[in-house]
Amino acid sequence: MQAAKAIRLLTLLPRRPVEFYDRVMTVLELRSDNHRLKLPKRSTVSIAEALRIALNITADQVNDILAERWLREIEHEVLTAIVKETESGPFDVNHNGDFSLARAIYVICRVMSPDVVLETGVAYGVSSAFALQALSVNHKGHLFSVDLPPLGANADQNVGALIPAELKQRWRLHRGNVRRVLPQVINAIGQVDVFVHDSLHTYRNMTFEFQCVWPSLRRSGAIVADDVELNEAFHDFGAQKRIANSVLVREDHKNAQFGILVKPR
Repeated sequence: MQAAKAIRLLTLLPRRPVEFYDRVMTVLELRSDNHRLKLPKRSTVSIAEALRIALNITADQVNDILAERWLREIEHEVLTAIVKETESGPFDVNHNGDFSLARAIYVICRVMSPDVVLETGVAYGVSSAFALQALSVNHKGHLFSVDLPPLGANADQNVGALIPAELKQRWRLHRGNVRRVLPQVINAIGQVDVFVHDSLHTYRNMTFEFQCVWPSLRRSGAIVADDVELNEAFHDFGAQKRIANSVLVREDHKNAQFGILVKPR
């Protein structure tokens, strides 16, 4: 498997030298990040409690949205398709967002009624599908995604494969390295209402993304970040911006946590 990836990487050099460079630097960055000191353990809350705190709504309101038939429909549709895609597709199943993260994104989008949702990292598009379902129910908004898929056969064709066709009219995919593409996308779309980080989970990259989107994130807009337990980027950023109500949620089917913070008004 590693040899096949190395061969695919080398074939990029004459065709896409910039992408070759970006992928090599990503590997080196990941190796460097793995040498960080042991991180402190942090307390987590349930998804319903996290959403109640972050969105400043009642528990009943959270539960009502979590019980919506549209949420059940997208869960069923994604679950039906996910086995086929992850068995035959080029991405490891761990590249998919956890359903607890996806549900949180759905609720946030339903409550905030965003015009613009911006995400980094797509893979098969679990979280993307839930966000787009919420936008469809709201009858407004678009999802802008930035993704450089892992190396694999037909990788580009499988990005967002779990997103139902009828939801893709609200979706705009931008291919490329986040640090090259994200600033361009933000400049083009202007204000961001909800930002979802689920790309390269290194301290440097997560900090870059948070800092990059923050000036364009609307007041009371949300940042949702996956795999925040891997480094201190989410916590350091929240402390720097003096965010009082950031929360962590333990994911249901991954040994991971995601975080939610809301920009002060």
